[in-house]
Amino acid sequence: MPAIFSLPPTKTLDQMNRLGDMGRFPAIVHAGATLNVLLTIAFTLVVFAHYGALPWALPLWVALVLALNLMPVLALRAVGWRAGEAYPAIEQMQFVGDQHRFPDWVYLAASADMAFWIALAWAAYAVAPPLWALLGVQLLALVCTFAPVWLRLLGRGGGAQ
Repeated sequence: MPAIFSLPPTKTLDQMNRLGDMGRFPAIVHAGATLNVLLTIAFTLVVFAHYGALPWALPLWVALVLALNLMPVLALRAVGWRAGEAYPAIEQMQFVGDQHRFPDWVYLAASADMAFWIALAWAAYAVAPPLWALLGVQLLALVCTFAPVWLRLLGRGGGAQ
């Protein structure tokens, strides 16, 4: 197996220190992230159709989406943070219950990823017929954001399913 697909021994959520650790998430976590991206791409078409000509619309839309994505994390950290609590293995994390327990850099990476998909969709809507742009960007996002699970299903990822 090529080194790119090999995973080091099990890590807990607080030990995540590289982007490749996100490939260890359970399939349900990848499914949730993928659904979030796909819905955001679709809503981006609605925003683009109404406000695409305004120069401030794209940055404002990105900021709003990122804020909406981070609010549950901040709320869960405010009420659910317990010092000294054991962290689960990455592969054993719960979809909702552990979303607030990642190192801060993971939220930065996820936010950058979401901003990328919004900007790509916005650009596609500006140059292609909206329905084709929507379907094209969503297909690309589905393949890319769910890639760690696709690789595991093909027997190349070595992580949890």
